[in-house]
Amino acid sequence: MRDIIYDPITFNRPIGAIRNDQHKSFKILISDQLKNNSLSIVIYKNSDNTYRNKYEMNIEKNIDGYNIYSCEIFPLETGIYNYFFEMAFDNEIKIISRYDWEACITEDIFPWQITVYDKDFKTPDWVKGKTMYQIFPDRFKQSKSFSPLKAVNENERKKHTNWYDKPNSPLDTEFYSAKDFFMGNLDGICEKIDYFKDLSIDLIYLNPIFESSENHRYSTSDYFNIDPYLGTNDIFENMVSKFEKENIKFILDGVFSHTGSDSIYFNKNSNYPSIGAYNSMESIYYPWYCFSNYPNEYHSWWGFDNLPTINKDNEDYLNFICKKDDGVLNYWQNKGIGGWRFDVLDEFPDKFIDAMRKSIKSYNPDTLMIGEVWEDATNKESYGIKRRYLLGNQVDSVMNYPWRNAIIDLLKNKDVLLFARRISEIINNYPTPALDTLMNLLSTHDIERVITVLGVDISTIPYEKTKDYKLSEKDYNIAKKLLEFAVFIQFTLPGIPSIYYGDEIGMQGFKDPYNRCAFDFNNQDKDIFTFHKNISKFRRENINSFRSGFEFIDVGKEYFSYRRNNLLCIVNFSQKAIVIDSIKNGKQVFGSQKSYITEYGIVVAPESTNIIKIHDYISEDIVSVFSDDELYKRSILLRKDNNIF
Repeated sequence: MRDIIYDPITFNRPIGAIRNDQHKSFKILISDQLKNNSLSIVIYKNSDNTYRNKYEMNIEKNIDGYNIYSCEIFPLETGIYNYFFEMAFDNEIKIISRYDWEACITEDIFPWQITVYDKDFKTPDWVKGKTMYQIFPDRFKQSKSFSPLKAVNENERKKHTNWYDKPNSPLDTEFYSAKDFFMGNLDGICEKIDYFKDLSIDLIYLNPIFESSENHRYSTSDYFNIDPYLGTNDIFENMVSKFEKENIKFILDGVFSHTGSDSIYFNKNSNYPSIGAYNSMESIYYPWYCFSNYPNEYHSWWGFDNLPTINKDNEDYLNFICKKDDGVLNYWQNKGIGGWRFDVLDEFPDKFIDAMRKSIKSYNPDTLMIGEVWEDATNKESYGIKRRYLLGNQVDSVMNYPWRNAIIDLLKNKDVLLFARRISEIINNYPTPALDTLMNLLSTHDIERVITVLGVDISTIPYEKTKDYKLSEKDYNIAKKLLEFAVFIQFTLPGIPSIYYGDEIGMQGFKDPYNRCAFDFNNQDKDIFTFHKNISKFRRENINSFRSGFEFIDVGKEYFSYRRNNLLCIVNFSQKAIVIDSIKNGKQVFGSQKSYITEYGIVVAPESTNIIKIHDYISEDIVSVFSDDELYKRSILLRKDNNIF
């Protein structure tokens, strides 16, 4: 029996982050054997150690040898706060904080977090409960109806004549640059509109499409023009209009931290008629960049001299991007896009992100803003600054790498309790508006494809073998089964599931450029596609259940379940069937064909997933017949006491 029981999700109301106009109540269970005199909660602001407030907690009652302490705190200013508990005895004060995820008495302070966000923080309702598809445009589909226009750097580009070539890489040439093109285009995307409808896709996130000398197009040459190999501005606008009629919106990749060296603005190769920053210090673009020894030494993104970084404190550049109506952001919004994904958000000062939000939301408050952040975005620190991405005045949400990592680690290691804790930490830290619009991914253009990660220990594969590496049939079949679990979790957690093109047909690949191969029309795993199709359709049919709301119901050693409003989602890794008792008015609506309903409850087959539609509530005596771990016992202890909150 533990002396202290505390969970930052179960023991707080409201659960998770709070608005700056909300009170918050805390409860903690302390064994009555400890004989302490008093208990307090200490709260301090993450960015300001001078702010510290102590709230005395009172004993409400005793349950099974535990005193339940509680208190309520008044609204706090917007920001990130930390807290811990102080327990007073006759002659000393002891600290209660978290250690290895548990609450216990510690020598040092390892605090929990409270996120307080602006009461006016709202995110677009139209995107909640929807499903996203990510496309690397050069590699998705080439339509023969479009004849590519000539690029200003035509002689530097290589065109693949075989769609199924491997992309060029440093393994092919010592002086590698991403100038090989497979000639995928916007008309090709248009020709697959029925494919997206079949997958129940609502949003399409396009990697960069603006003019660029490289296939990834993160080296922008002209922010106001579509790359000539992809199409034209008119083709893009017509595509957006065509998809809008099918209720599918486009999200563009905003790459504003750096430009290409071969661009209107820098013009290192003199391919453009403009006077670029590289051409003259008198150029209007010269103040945009940071030269250390003009013209050949300049600050560039991660040292890549084809990507000169922008001085983001430059007002002229900020206005170029954010100016109302004719700035880059509003120019493309005027063509009907649904949102932006912002590349390397960490590298922007707050002033710039604030300006982008003001520009975008003043034009259309329903435009979605997603930032590229790889860690917990609420407590992220970059360049010595504590960031405020999700507090209400910057982006709507972020790319959700923490959950991607949690899902993959779960499937590789089967540590269910660790998985639940990692999911709960983001649930606790992120504001609800941001949770509901998280970009939940398993693969992207920056990381290995998920089926490859699930099929092999990628750290054991030498780089020189990654180009042609394919999973063995045995490893592929194992990974294929695990992928079903991964996709099930991805599609049922809070946020927006994002399918990286080709994942839905079983495409394999290590990091760039092998995760960016051309869409494999010749080798499509129909089982994987059917699973994606069915769960995406189910999600759309039950969209109200997936718009918001989440609660872990049961976490065991080899299984877990969670609630999404009137749906109960169950994952069973064990070799045995499990029984979920007392689901009132329930029926099976999605899951393994081996799962079924009996008079005793829902039977979930071994190594399977399931979603059960329940009535408007789950009864308090949900019990798994195989559950015996301490975490579960504690949750039952609290669940059976109706007055805990």
